[in-house]
Amino acid sequence: MGIIHRIRAGISTWSKSSRVKPQRIIAAVCFACACALVVWVLTPDPGGTPIVVANRNLPPGSQLRTQDLTLVEFPARLVPDKAFTSVSDADHKRTSAGLSKGSPLTQSAVLDQQALPDGSTDLLMPVRLADDASAALLQPGQRIRLFSSLPDGGSDIVVKEVTIARLVDKGEGISAESGQLVSVILSSGDAARIAEFAGMPISFAILPD
Repeated sequence: MGIIHRIRAGISTWSKSSRVKPQRIIAAVCFACACALVVWVLTPDPGGTPIVVANRNLPPGSQLRTQDLTLVEFPARLVPDKAFTSVSDADHKRTSAGLSKGSPLTQSAVLDQQALPDGSTDLLMPVRLADDASAALLQPGQRIRLFSSLPDGGSDIVVKEVTIARLVDKGEGISAESGQLVSVILSSGDAARIAEFAGMPISFAILPD
């Protein structure tokens, strides 16, 4: 009798004498393997990289505080480019876009309101926009075109493109004045152009990305 026939005969004899069926043993082994696989998938990668993520949902223009952020270990292959790795580095910066809870914080998701990059010749300039309702559509980081009405009718382009650095809260500006005060990033030439329209209502159009 060949060895395969002996094995089959042995299993047949054992299954008849045992109360535990082979199918049950195979099922138990498969279940144990499935559990081991789940544990392996859910076990954090010990070689992860700690990065900063949002602790709660944050709207565009939010000024970040340490309580809004936390460090979470991400697998190295999933870490976004230019992700913050220290909560203190992101403290007091403002978001340039909305962040949902658990979203990684990257350099592109914040806009530094305090200073321009080293070597930049651009300026930060406050501009008051005439229409409060329309200004509700604005977010830090957006590019807009500025217009102004002319005294003799019609309108003129004030500046073709500026970037919004910050929307100033009513409590921070002069509350008695109407219109949304924004801080924009622009060239010195464009700043001089805006100054020519001082006292005139300024409107805007949002430029596509």
